[in-house]
Amino acid sequence: MFHFQQWPGRIVSQFLVVVALVVLAIPLALIVRESLSGEGVRNYSLVLSTTPFLQFFLNSAIVSVTTVVLVLFLALSAAYCFGILKPRGSTVGAVIILTGLALPAIALVVPLYFAIQAVGLLDTYWSVIIPLTVISLPFGVLVGTNYIRGLPVELYEAGRLDGAGPWQFFWQILVPMCRPILSVIALFTFLAAWNEYLLPLLFIQSTDRQMLTQVPTYFQSERLVDTPKIFAANILISLPIVAVFIALQKTFRTGLSAGAVK
Repeated sequence: MFHFQQWPGRIVSQFLVVVALVVLAIPLALIVRESLSGEGVRNYSLVLSTTPFLQFFLNSAIVSVTTVVLVLFLALSAAYCFGILKPRGSTVGAVIILTGLALPAIALVVPLYFAIQAVGLLDTYWSVIIPLTVISLPFGVLVGTNYIRGLPVELYEAGRLDGAGPWQFFWQILVPMCRPILSVIALFTFLAAWNEYLLPLLFIQSTDRQMLTQVPTYFQSERLVDTPKIFAANILISLPIVAVFIALQKTFRTGLSAGAVK
C-alpha cells in the first residue's frame, strides 16, 4: 500500500498505522500485566492445576471443530446451489437462510432449548453444536455465495464438457478454488464456537462436558473475585484462536480481498 503513495501520504499512513497498533497493544499489555500480578507466572499454573482446564479444552475443541466442519460443508453446498446450480426456488431459500443474519442469537435461546429438549439432545455436545451451526450458517452462505458468483461461469461449463457431474465439480474443482473464502468462514465460525459462553451454560449440566469459557467462573464468587487468575485463564483460552489465525492468515487475507480469479 505504501509503495503507491507519495512521501507525504506515506508518512501520514504509517503514523496512523503506528497509532492503531499502540491503541491495540495497550489493552493487551494491561491484560498480560494484570494476569501476572499477585503470584506472577504461578497464576497460569494454578489455572491449569485447580480447574478441569484440559477436559474443558477437549470439550471446546470437539464442539468447535465439529461446528466448523458442518458449517463449511453446509455453507459451501448452499452457496454452490444459490450461486451456480440455481434450481427453482433457490432465491426464496437464500432469502430465508440470510434472514438469520437479522435475528439476534439471544432471541433463539428459548425455542432452541425446548427443541433440543424435545429431541433428547440436552446435556450433550450436539445441544451446543447444532445451535452454533445454525447461527453461523447464514454468514457462511452469504460470503460463500458472493465468492462463487465472482468465479468465471466458464469454469462450470468447462467441467460439464469434461464430463464432471455436479458433485464431481463440487469436490474436485469448487472446493479447491474456494479455499480462501473457506478459511474466512472457518476462522469466524471457530472464533464464535470457541468463545461461546451462554449456550453451554444453558444446555449442558454435566461438569465433565462443560466448555473452556466456564473456567474463569472458578475464580469468582459472591465474596471474592480473583482477577489475576481470571485474566490468566482468558489468555490461555485465547491462545488456540491466535494459533488458528496464524495458520490460516495467508488464505484468510486472500479470502477477505477475493473478488476475482487470476
